[in-house]
Amino acid sequence: MLDHLRERGTLGVAVAASLLLVLAGAPRAVADPGAEPAVPEEAYTAAGAEIAGGASIAQAPTITPGAYRDSFAAGAAEYGTSGTVKYYRVDLAEGERVHAAATIAAPPYADGLPAESEPLDLRVSVVTADGTECEDSEESDIGEPQTGVGAVTSVAVSSAVGPDGCAGEALYVAVARSGSRLMDTPLPVEVQVAVQPTGIGGSAPVLEEPVEDAGASPVAPESSDPLSPGRSFADPLVVEPGSVVLELLPGETAVLSLSVAEGQRLRWRTEVTAAPANAGDLSLQVHDATRDLVTVGGGRSSLSSVGAVSGGGMAAPVDRGNRGSDDLAIASAWLPGQHTVMLSRVQRSAESVAEDPEGDDPVRLILTLEVEGDPAEGAAEGSVLELGDATMQHGPLSALGIDASWSRLAAFAGAGALTMLGVLSGLAGVLVLRHRRR
Repeated sequence: MLDHLRERGTLGVAVAASLLLVLAGAPRAVADPGAEPAVPEEAYTAAGAEIAGGASIAQAPTITPGAYRDSFAAGAAEYGTSGTVKYYRVDLAEGERVHAAATIAAPPYADGLPAESEPLDLRVSVVTADGTECEDSEESDIGEPQTGVGAVTSVAVSSAVGPDGCAGEALYVAVARSGSRLMDTPLPVEVQVAVQPTGIGGSAPVLEEPVEDAGASPVAPESSDPLSPGRSFADPLVVEPGSVVLELLPGETAVLSLSVAEGQRLRWRTEVTAAPANAGDLSLQVHDATRDLVTVGGGRSSLSSVGAVSGGGMAAPVDRGNRGSDDLAIASAWLPGQHTVMLSRVQRSAESVAEDPEGDDPVRLILTLEVEGDPAEGAAEGSVLELGDATMQHGPLSALGIDASWSRLAAFAGAGALTMLGVLSGLAGVLVLRHRRR
């Protein structure tokens, strides 16, 4: 009887250990209880390889090109002050540059925008080992930091490493969270790093004056069913040129990605096909592979009238030489490769929601993306930067209702492997006990 109980106890321990391994290996939720807030399925959802940045330059972990997901504990109430600041080290060779970006997003407000705004902001910068900033350019406040809703992005480009630029064999990406939105609540932050090799510069800009563009030509979508888009820069839905149907709720973000090669120009068009009265606004932005903004005549447009059409396009065909243009719109169209199209339905005020709740009903629109022209002769294949795993580009699996985030799939696979290991370990223990008794 005692041997039987011992045997059952050993098996129970094995089973319990297996369950613990399952829990340890399973992908963590979007937000841990008591930590990051829960994020609705339709909102911007941070993705990327998990990492923990250092609280100082000396504690900075070394990262390679790619997209990472970190958690920033707090913001700051006063303008101009920072809450959480973290550092990441990037090793470089002489002549190379760092393109750094960081994106933060808070969940949408449950009942619309409050009367008093609650800003949410982020600033990314590049510094040397002694803390000296070493940047050619930076841009913050991409998005709507003043309301604290949707994705807010900051980008920075370092000078080249070397005697006439950034000193040292490593640079440090510093990311600082600020603003009063959910000030004492941890929020996820995506940190992306790309490395620019030496000798990739173009010659002269392809145009002196920007192209004025009213948008892509209307094209009927292949399906009238709404598309399931991506929700993050790091996890976009890759699409081909053409038209798709999107259905958006207040606070919803749709992220699509497509390739634009040197010599080509991206054009876009939106047409509202169904919307309640007082539906609010739509925000459309286009970003290159470093998350920097590309001028396409986007921004806000009204969703309140069925049949409303908006459109625009790049100010010039993509060319590396465009970086030298004095016209910022032309200069923004320089990096070939994947481009991200982000559409967000802006939340209405809480007062408007209370007066007219039906204004928050879904809006349906047709988005048309057109890539004009053929790749230029001798055009680079893909991006000319070292991007690493900057995106997880979900596509076919999402059509089956499966999240194609490779980190999550890896976590599921790890959980299965750990579970099998736990079960086999438990059974092996039982067999060993039986063998000893014989």
